[in-house]
Amino acid sequence: MELWNSTLGSGFILVGILDDSGSPEMLCATFTALYMLAMISNGILLLVITMDARLHVPMYLLLWQLPLMDLLLTSVITPKAVIDFLLKDNSISFGGCALQMFLELTLGGAEDLLLAFMAYDRYVAICHPLNYMTFMKPRICWLGVFTSWTLASLSAVGYTIYTMQYPFCKSRKIRHLFCEIPPLLKLACADTSKYELMVYVMGVIFLLLPLAAILETWNLIIYVKCSLTLFFISIFL
Repeated sequence: MELWNSTLGSGFILVGILDDSGSPEMLCATFTALYMLAMISNGILLLVITMDARLHVPMYLLLWQLPLMDLLLTSVITPKAVIDFLLKDNSISFGGCALQMFLELTLGGAEDLLLAFMAYDRYVAICHPLNYMTFMKPRICWLGVFTSWTLASLSAVGYTIYTMQYPFCKSRKIRHLFCEIPPLLKLACADTSKYELMVYVMGVIFLLLPLAAILETWNLIIYVKCSLTLFFISIFL
């Protein structure tokens, strides 16, 4: 069976839920409407935070990044899926597939890390309000944003390069809406079991660490709020 990869200039065929559904036209229209709604809502939020000088504070600086990531993430996947369905051309080049995978992993990972940093911001604001501007200086906020993008990008580069270096000799049809690691590995004509296990383990760790940080910060917030409530109750009683 002939091996094929980027050196042969070959590509893939994306076979997503639009083609396999019972009413693809309705599903395509729904995707388009949801995408436009996401673009408008996120765009308005970005515009308001950018134009209003009163919102140029640490909390809104972090909040500005969140709709930006959401907007970019939906733009990486949805427009191509809709256009491919309308043009009846589901092909994607080898390089385009690698780029889509890199962007999706980067934006998804950066958003997870940003949510953890935003939870820390709320913890400082609620539990240490007098020291908020000390702990959350603009420089520290930008450092948190930069760290989120950098760690996510480095992780995405490693996953993308390692995934796309496999030789592919099976069907070129990716049973997914976009290029992602698991459906791509099904097309590889090599043993990918160890790599798949590593991807799942690292993915769980990458998700659990921000989730643990978020839960811990909110546990501390609840503890402080409850302690203050009991303190004031004891004073008045």
